[in-house]
Amino acid sequence: MSAMRWDIEAAVAPTGAALIDGSSLRLVRVRQFDGPGVGRPGPEVSCDLAPEEARQLAFELLGVAEQAERLTREHTR
Repeated sequence: MSAMRWDIEAAVAPTGAALIDGSSLRLVRVRQFDGPGVGRPGPEVSCDLAPEEARQLAFELLGVAEQAERLTREHTR
């Protein structure tokens, strides 16, 4: 099942993940939601990622965004 959300944000999660040594790893929370103006908003969706996972996602998003821009330019010529 898939659904579309119109807004996304990322922030440091309010809680961390407990590590074996007793310390805590701060996580990055990615939240997808429908902001104001959306006719019938769907439920909010969020995911907590380790910093390394969040960084990898950011790199992948940048790469896909560059590809989309390139394809758009090629298509409009």
